[in-house]
Amino acid sequence: MPTLNSETTHMRYINFFGTRGGRVNPIRLASLTVLAAAVACNTDKILQVTDPDVARPEALQGAAALPTLRAGAVGNFGVTYNGGAADVEQVHLSGLVSDEFINTETFPTRIEIDQRAMTLSNTSLVGTFFDLTRARASSELAIRTYKESAKTTADSTGFPEVLALNGLAYILFAENYCGAVPVSFQAADGSFSFGAPESTNTLLDSAIARFNEALAVVGTPLTATIRNLASIGKGRALLDKGDYPGAAAAVTAVPTTFQYNYLHSETTGRQNNGTWSLTQSVGRFGEADREAGIGLPFASDGDLKRTGGVIDPRVADSLARRGSSGSPKGFDGATNQMVQAKYPLRSSPITIADGVEARLIEAEAALSAGDPVGALTILNALRSNTSLLSLRGYAAGSLAPLTLQPTAAGQVDQLFHERAYWLFLTSHRLGDLRRLIRQYGRSVNTVFPNGAYFKGGTYGTDVNVPVPQQEQNNQFYTPSSCKQDQA
Repeated sequence: MPTLNSETTHMRYINFFGTRGGRVNPIRLASLTVLAAAVACNTDKILQVTDPDVARPEALQGAAALPTLRAGAVGNFGVTYNGGAADVEQVHLSGLVSDEFINTETFPTRIEIDQRAMTLSNTSLVGTFFDLTRARASSELAIRTYKESAKTTADSTGFPEVLALNGLAYILFAENYCGAVPVSFQAADGSFSFGAPESTNTLLDSAIARFNEALAVVGTPLTATIRNLASIGKGRALLDKGDYPGAAAAVTAVPTTFQYNYLHSETTGRQNNGTWSLTQSVGRFGEADREAGIGLPFASDGDLKRTGGVIDPRVADSLARRGSSGSPKGFDGATNQMVQAKYPLRSSPITIADGVEARLIEAEAALSAGDPVGALTILNALRSNTSLLSLRGYAAGSLAPLTLQPTAAGQVDQLFHERAYWLFLTSHRLGDLRRLIRQYGRSVNTVFPNGAYFKGGTYGTDVNVPVPQQEQNNQFYTPSSCKQDQA
């Protein structure tokens, strides 16, 4: 169960005063005392400081830079996936636009997201888009340097890992954003080239190409971890394209108990688990419960304080937040906030890809091939897998077996319900709702929350996230190409 946090080991050296856990390093403190004495009588020298950059541009070139570039790619992906750098990141974005989260605060830009009525000038979406772009670009810089340094097979873990993370960045663009995402590039000499908008399928094709590159790397046994990551990513992208047999074939060798986790930490806000920050800590987003009468009953099914009935541990939550105060209200002071319990700590890790997703892909492929019994068998095998339940921290027998639904529509509903609960708050739900429209012919209003919005007004028509207004300085991009109401 790999847990990855590229930043834990090197971010602590950024602090000029050498602090670790709030304590000052006495060696550096002594050095600063000497420095202060040395410049006390010469004010000119006070301004002659050493450049404090952690890594100069020349240090990010060649084979010697590969560990740093790999660390940056992992760290930037973890931040854009579920970090605390922007107003919202991809897990929160997917949860708000879909039916996983409701807004329990007062920020109008984030209410826009939850209300499915996002404007191009929405400032909460700027950092979100740039963080994902940065994650894509940093992994591409690492990929280019690996290739230029002829280290593609010598380092059989780092190279395929950054390839896989690059593929996942393309998937997040494809699943969460409108089908016109510009992909721009910076060359090795620093020159910048604006990119034209790319469709959802083109983005997915780019992702698949990266996963295929990763899977083609031959190396040490450690590569098995990254091979599983790339296999799940490839299966996910093929599923998004509607290639069910290809998706199932891609993931067949992935063990059910495999996990690729990003390990958050308490070191900096950037490294914190962003979902913890926005729910457990400050009460901005609450776990939704049949949002607008359309969404799934996440909150009631996971209510840890409920008496009677079976609590589903996959979507566990509680009305009280901020452990010490136990307030039942969100930041707005008015909305009851059911607080997700999946990420209870500032440092709670998050799963980016796992064997459960592989089995869910196989179940969907079976259902699409006209084998609902086979699909149900896979779903029930997950629910009864004691090793998997233990790995997830669930009690044995906590998930009762499902029964076969009598209609094709009911079987699809059951499958997507299981996907929603197993993959809860991992930036899958928005992509799944769009697939229900695109691949299963469902109407928007049977899939997305709609009608009267609980904070006033009505829901909008957005089924994806727009490219922010700042991208309009790209001469190849036109805002009208971004269709926010198209799945």
